This record gives sequence, structure tokens and C-alpha cells, in this order.
Amino acid sequence: MELNPSAVYQPAARWSVAVSGELHQAGATQENTIDYIFTEEEVAVGGSELLQAYASTKLLGGVDKVVGLQVGYGNLSLGWNHRVGGDRANTNTSFSFDYLAPGYALQLQYFDFRRPADYEMRIGVGGDWGDIEDSGQTEKPGRMTTFIADAFYAFNRHSFAYSAVYKGNVVQRRSAGTWMFGVKYLQGLFEYDPDELVSDLLFGMVRQDTRQVSFGGGFSYNLVPFHRQPGPDGEGLRNLTFNVTAIPMVTLFNQFSSTMKNNFIGEDPVLTRNVINGKLLVNYVFKAGAIYSWDRFFVGVSGSYDSYKYKGSTNVPEEMSDEFVEFGKIYSSGLFSRWSASLKLCVKF
Repeated sequence: MELNPSAVYQPAARWSVAVSGELHQAGATQENTIDYIFTEEEVAVGGSELLQAYASTKLLGGVDKVVGLQVGYGNLSLGWNHRVGGDRANTNTSFSFDYLAPGYALQLQYFDFRRPADYEMRIGVGGDWGDIEDSGQTEKPGRMTTFIADAFYAFNRHSFAYSAVYKGNVVQRRSAGTWMFGVKYLQGLFEYDPDELVSDLLFGMVRQDTRQVSFGGGFSYNLVPFHRQPGPDGEGLRNLTFNVTAIPMVTLFNQFSSTMKNNFIGEDPVLTRNVINGKLLVNYVFKAGAIYSWDRFFVGVSGSYDSYKYKGSTNVPEEMSDEFVEFGKIYSSGLFSRWSASLKLCVKF
């Protein structure tokens, strides 16, 4: 379907370079409960039937200041962002690839976020919580990496351009909205150093990773309070456009795994990966932005919020059992969230 030229102005494809400044906060919270059931032999000599361990681990810092550089041509662009200041224990770097056409979009993002993790834990025997309690911060940085692939399709591809605000390669001439269909693939990793105390107290838990596929639908609207069409020489363009996009999503595939170490097998720790099928969850995508274009330049502001959850349970791996422990269960849940507010200045060549 071709765009209506009276609704969307489509200049010729050009190279573009943009610099950006961003306020950004990302974080992850993970909760694990492990139930160990002791063998009859252990209970017979005075042991308890049940040992429980609970831990909450958070990788959440303050608001980071981030600088970025984006290079693009037409619908395509590559981007790099990096945290300003701080030390090596607190880093925040991201890369992005965008293909933003007026009626559909594909956005790939990769985040690498490192900082010391805060933890709180309790261990109880026989269901009596509080026999052992501890809290603190890991000595070495924890790490969270996330790869996100978002694809959007606009049903009104005649008079609406999603890329008008977030890419600036076309110009919305008059206000228009559309229903949107979205697909999201997400792959995340949350880990801390295996030598940290929090790992030993959680019976060797060192890593949690997740894979999700979500589908959803929502609405996007471009509001154009001002537009002046350029002259025959391409000069004189003036445009101000606002956008709001909201897409709730249902996670139909939600699989994650726990990696545990066992120091009691041989001389070196043995890592055991245990796959868990998570439950059906609801996530969402929310974006808002504005762009002011003049001639070959534009300045844009935008804000976004992403989050995903995972939740499920599985049996303790057999490798973790011994003559004292017969079987047990791991209950895991987590939340990743990220918000950002950015200012971008772009020039086209």
C-alpha cells in the first residue's frame, strides 16, 4: 500500500548522523526459593525433613547519563550508547540496529549492564524461616545482558508513518493514528561471580537466563500541530509532530534456566544447567516522542519503558543431591525493567 502524499511527505533517502544524550535506568530483580527434602537416613539421626533457602538479588543503580551516536541511511540506522563517568564496576553500554519504514519496523537492541548486586537471604530448617539471615552487596560486579528484537506492523499504512517521530526519514503532514501489531523476542542473562558468598548460601546458584516470545496489539498516534511543506528546492521544511504508542503483549513462550555450581564433585566446581518452562505472562511496550524538523536538520525527544517477567519452578538437579538430600525444588521469578529519556540532534547529507 502506497502512502498518501497529502498525509505523509517522503523526501529522498539520505545519509544521516545523530548525536544524543540520554537519562537511563535499567535493573533486574531475581527471587529464588529452594526446598531441599532430606533422606530418611538423615531424618533418622535427628535431621529435619525440610531445608529452605530464599534469596532476593537486585541489580539496580541510579539514573545513568548516557551519550550516543547513530549513523543511518534512509530507513536504516546503527547506534551506540555508553554511560558517562563512573568506575569499571559500574558500566552501561548498548548497541542498536533499526529498520524503520513508515508502516512497519524492526528494532534490535543489546544491553550490557554491570554493577555490584544487592542481596538478601534467609535460610530455615523445617519451614522455620530466619535460622540464618544475611544481606549485603557482592564484592564483584553482577552482570545483566539483554538482547531484544521488536517488530511492529501498522494497519493504517496509507496515512500514518511510525518512523516520522523515531527516525525522521519521512514527515507526517497531518495527524493520524493506527492500530499496531507487535512481536517481541527477548533473551536475557543475570549472573554474579561464582565465588561470591550469595552463591554459596543459595546452594550454588550463579546464573539465570531467559528466552521469551511475545505477541500483542495496541495503538499509535501521530499528532501534527504544525507543518510547512518545503519548496521545489527542498528548503523551507518546518514540522512538529508528537507520537504516543502503547502495545500490551502476551508472552506465549517463556523458558528460562538456572545454573548452579557443585563444589563437592571432584576438585573443581561443576556447573549444572537446569531448564524451566515459565508461566504465561503479560508484558508491554510504551513509547512517546516528539520531533521538530527544519530543512536538513531535526531535533527529537523520546521516552520509552520496557519490562519483562519470568516465573516458574523445577526440581533440584540430581547432581546436587547426595546421601543427605533426596530431592528438592527450585522456585524462581524475576523482573527486568528499563526506562530512558533521550534528546537527539540529527543532520542529513
